[in-house]
Amino acid sequence: MPEAELSCGKSLRERSIELRKQILAEKPYGENGPDESTRVRAVIAYDLLRERGPALAPPFFSAYMDFVENGLMVYANGIDWGAGATADASNAEYPTMRGADPRVNPDRRIFWTPVYFDSQAKAWMVSVIQPLDWQGRWVGTIGHDLSVETLLNAVAATRDHEGLQLILSADGNLISHPQLRDRIAAAQGQLQVANLKDPVLEQVYRMVSTSRTDSGAGRIPDGSQWVAWSRIQGPGWFQIYVMPQSLVNGVVAKGLAVLCGIGLLSLVPVIWAMRRMVHRHVTRPLYRLTEAVDQVGQGHTPAPIAIQTEDELGRLAKAFDGMVMELAQKRASETAHAQRLEFEIEERRQYMTSMEEERARLLALLGAMNMGILFVTAENEVKYCNSMFLKIWHMPQEGAFFVGRSVRDVFNEVGRGKEHLAALERHVREVAATPHQSSRYEFDVSEGHTLLLTSHPVHDSDKRYIGRLWIHEDVTREREIAAQLIYLAERDALTGLYNRRRFEDELVRFFKDHERSARQGALIFFDLDEFKVINDTFGHSVGDTVLLRVSGELRALVRQTDILSRLGGDEFAVLMPNATVEEAQLLAERIVRGVSRTPLSILGQSLRLTTSLGIAQVPLHANNAEDLVAHADAAMYQAKQMGKNCWSVYRPDRNASQEMINRLAWNDRISRAIELGLLRLHYQGVYETASGELAHLEALVRMVDEGNPERLIPPGQFIGYAEKSGKILEVDRWVVRESISVLSKTPHLPALAINISARSFDDPNLPAFIAAQLQEAGVDPRRLLVELTETSAVSDLRDAERFINALQRTGCHVCLDDFGTGFASFAYLKHLKVDILKIDGLFIRNLTREQDNQVFVRSIIDVARGLGKKTVAEFVESQEILFMLQAFGVDMVQGYHLDQPQALHPALVAPRQ
Repeated sequence: MPEAELSCGKSLRERSIELRKQILAEKPYGENGPDESTRVRAVIAYDLLRERGPALAPPFFSAYMDFVENGLMVYANGIDWGAGATADASNAEYPTMRGADPRVNPDRRIFWTPVYFDSQAKAWMVSVIQPLDWQGRWVGTIGHDLSVETLLNAVAATRDHEGLQLILSADGNLISHPQLRDRIAAAQGQLQVANLKDPVLEQVYRMVSTSRTDSGAGRIPDGSQWVAWSRIQGPGWFQIYVMPQSLVNGVVAKGLAVLCGIGLLSLVPVIWAMRRMVHRHVTRPLYRLTEAVDQVGQGHTPAPIAIQTEDELGRLAKAFDGMVMELAQKRASETAHAQRLEFEIEERRQYMTSMEEERARLLALLGAMNMGILFVTAENEVKYCNSMFLKIWHMPQEGAFFVGRSVRDVFNEVGRGKEHLAALERHVREVAATPHQSSRYEFDVSEGHTLLLTSHPVHDSDKRYIGRLWIHEDVTREREIAAQLIYLAERDALTGLYNRRRFEDELVRFFKDHERSARQGALIFFDLDEFKVINDTFGHSVGDTVLLRVSGELRALVRQTDILSRLGGDEFAVLMPNATVEEAQLLAERIVRGVSRTPLSILGQSLRLTTSLGIAQVPLHANNAEDLVAHADAAMYQAKQMGKNCWSVYRPDRNASQEMINRLAWNDRISRAIELGLLRLHYQGVYETASGELAHLEALVRMVDEGNPERLIPPGQFIGYAEKSGKILEVDRWVVRESISVLSKTPHLPALAINISARSFDDPNLPAFIAAQLQEAGVDPRRLLVELTETSAVSDLRDAERFINALQRTGCHVCLDDFGTGFASFAYLKHLKVDILKIDGLFIRNLTREQDNQVFVRSIIDVARGLGKKTVAEFVESQEILFMLQAFGVDMVQGYHLDQPQALHPALVAPRQ
């Protein structure tokens, strides 16, 4: 339709958008409408004709796209093709479609149609057609219609006195004639020359048809007219120019007058000049015009005709040249537009390819995950689920089976048991009530499995809720590991009983309940009599076996509500919530009898152990955890004073002994020293044996006597009490802080060694505390050396091993102090991965006088060197001992012969520059 009609009240772009929607929304092909390919082609065709039609139509009658589905889109200026179409209109039998059929035109060539009459245009047409294929199949044609009248009008109107122009078909039908247009139209292009009874036209037709040439010129038989003709390629018509003989005679008469003037001798050149004139002004222009028209019909751009005359042929040539130039410009514009379209199509193809690749990678990732993935739409329908989801829920179907179905249908297929469906449905309903929030739900299913269900809302780029992502994870293994870690953190590694940490937690919990409800309870403290003798005589491996045997007997004696713990070494405790003194006495008696009756066979010898127990009751003997532990411990020592192998209830009247007074007094003094800052560090040097240079300092803790500030209390007087009361943990942390502070202030100091008590093995946070202090102070961890006594380490070997490994991960070096005091010391070195062995002073003090000590010390040095460890000899109190140790090859030495512990050690003073 014309562009003017498209603009009725709306812009061309708005009408285009409305037509696209109409094409895609209407259903002229049935309920489902045309397929996607037909819709896309229709929209593209409409856009192209809307945009390019005005430029493509001139000089043709129309430009159009014809589809095999009886669809036609035409641009023709001034004609509304759609208004004249009927419901049964079809172009299927038009020459344009028949000639484009692959069966007729397998090579898909451009072709000209025969002449046909177009009832809509009411004109005779000839069309140039390009077959149109889409995705490997014939879908229609692209064509231009050329009106015969347009062709004639473009050539030029004929003036009667100058000649006549007409078009004849090879069959003798008059296609166009200036004076016979109505008759030609009435005959629908079938007006035979023979029926006109026009002798001139009949002679012209016979002359052209009998010449059997595409072009020529001559005079008709009666001599009244001159004729020039040329075949129009494509339809096979002849364009004919008829010039009356009288016009030629006028030209000849003029020539004769000239000839008369110059004489008979010039007659021949004049005639030749006349012939040349006719050839130049008539025959050659017509021939050039015919060739140009033929080139245009073949899709080429001919060279300009450039006839520089003002007659009809000149004006026709100028009009034709303008048409060719405009057509060339339009073709260039179309080519550029086609290239842009091709580039855009290629970009979209690459984008779709990349999207497909991303989709493939995403599906591969989701399929490889060990978690069940379920995508659900906003309508609660399944969009995707991976194979792990099906595996977790024991669903035999493929994932595609559930796509499009509701979540309820999916969970109805659960293979783990229908008893879980109700719980799942409740959870899904709760999640649906709050679609914009994430959820987390964990429950146990059959076979001891635990599932964790988490879900997260999914929103599009406009923040609209479009569905939910469900993640289903089998966390059975993780929960088992967590339970195992909790078990290891709360259990003694050797016996499996609760450790000191769990005991202290239960004690705190008990007193919190006691404060709320005045609960009563009892605490039993006990250890094995003479257990140290077993360790020293038979070794710690035998001692571990004894502890395991005793622990097994104790488990059978206590109630389920009682908290049985191993506090360390051979010390045990039983916390009895809601127990009376009488109930605690009955349990204590059972423990005494059970331990004494436990047979032990060690290296072929039958042995029996005894135990001493102390009982303290809440609220009778204490109202806080510290007093309860202290009084139960005091009662245990009262039992030992009574001869061992018995139990004793705490009695304040027996607490007047000097020992008990000292214990309680020291506990108070240690607490006040920590609070008031009365702890001090003294330093003693450790030196390289070979060079005598300082290797590092050892920090030794002292306590200021509150009553006499000038007096310093040595560690031997208060460390034991601090270990019993648990205050040693605070002392150890104070030593760590102060030592690291000293290292930070004295960067020239090589290193500093500190001593850590056995009770700190039960503090899993101490290595992390040391690492944090080092990082905060900016101190290299290799400058801090941590010393542990061999006795404390091997008394709880597994805890010591974990503690040492944790310390080494911080970067600190670890030294095993007092090495050689325990039985089978060398055997424990494979478990305790320390860096330095400090040989116990017991073997060094009399080294020069005792041969056995020399053999033992030499052995320690050789073994340490073989294991890649360094050795330190303490208690070096003479030059002779130093010389002997140098001969043995010990790495470092320490003792009063070299220097004594002091607060202001010279090594702390920075050297002068």
